[in-house]
Amino acid sequence: MVGKIGLVVITLERYFKIEHADAYRKYYRKWTTAVGVAVPWIAGFCSFGIPASLSMIPVSGQCPRMGLPSKAAQTVSNIVFGISCL
Repeated sequence: MVGKIGLVVITLERYFKIEHADAYRKYYRKWTTAVGVAVPWIAGFCSFGIPASLSMIPVSGQCPRMGLPSKAAQTVSNIVFGISCL
């Protein structure tokens, strides 16, 4: 999923660079690199980091290694991974 988001960001950057060359030089060039780096990192954290941190909640008497200890954590994980499969 993160790779796909990176490709979308690169594709949009190239589109603006070719189709809107003057505006790209004037406005977009300054922040497209930052967006191109930040968006895949944020998407990766949201799709993998948040569910992993929710699944590591300590449960007394159990060791849920990347298991989902609560229904709320299962719901969040299902939503995040469902969206990431689109």
